[in-house]
Amino acid sequence: MLLDNSANIATSRGRLIKVNEPSDAEFKLFRDLVLKDLGMEWGDDKKYLLYARVQRILQEHQLETFQSYYDYIEREENRKERQFLYNAVTTTKSGFYREKQHFEFLRENVFPVMKDQNNTTHSKLRFWSAGCSSGEETYTLAMEAHDFFGKAMISNGGLRILGSDVNTGVLESAINGDYSEEQTSTIPAALQKRFFIPEPVGKNDPQRKINREIKKLIQFRQFNLMANVYPIATKFQLIFCRNLLYYLHPKKREYLLNKLVDHLEKGGWLVLGITETGYKLDRMKKLSLSIYQKI
Repeated sequence: MLLDNSANIATSRGRLIKVNEPSDAEFKLFRDLVLKDLGMEWGDDKKYLLYARVQRILQEHQLETFQSYYDYIEREENRKERQFLYNAVTTTKSGFYREKQHFEFLRENVFPVMKDQNNTTHSKLRFWSAGCSSGEETYTLAMEAHDFFGKAMISNGGLRILGSDVNTGVLESAINGDYSEEQTSTIPAALQKRFFIPEPVGKNDPQRKINREIKKLIQFRQFNLMANVYPIATKFQLIFCRNLLYYLHPKKREYLLNKLVDHLEKGGWLVLGITETGYKLDRMKKLSLSIYQKI
């Protein structure tokens, strides 16, 4: 049972719009839609999530039922409106140094190999944070790489990091690079001092901004990992795709994993979430902590 059978909002015209909770048939329409478009698998318990996260969109369009909203976004001229649905239903949890074991593994086992290769076979490092949300993971990668490799090695195109997500709302936050003191509390103090610009003193909730030296290493882009073709012209030595597979249908997980492996260079590393275990990937060997290397 949902919290309420309906939600009311006063529109700019003064009329109250009543949004009814989705029927089982309406929920199935959206469950099938997010599976097809985003690869997400919804159980019956996600009916509340649909209502809670999407009702505001219906209210803004003065639509009373989820059927009418579905019909609206299905029209060819309104296809771009689906982006608001994607933004509402995708999970956006992130954090600096989340699952810090992975970054320790990079420093101890991956970055030293990359540094040796850079002196012999590689002149440029290319990393990808797939499903980057609001940017914390991507910036953590950039800070760790900058700290390990040094400015001389990564400047002038020596390191480029792609951060991608289907959700345009969180990407806007990532591009801005503004974070609260609480959000940055997991970052080592020395790196905070080097790579963040404190906002003016006196704010109730002081913000800290990523500095230009780190920002210039990163490009944030919006695209869907369920797409047939990715708008990527390069291959990567390192791909992070953490805590995303959990939300996908098993066949969509397999599809995504194969696409990620395709975009890795031979010898490159793929990092999944700590709990995302048990996958047997073609052309890959498992190393540790949900980390794989292409063979």
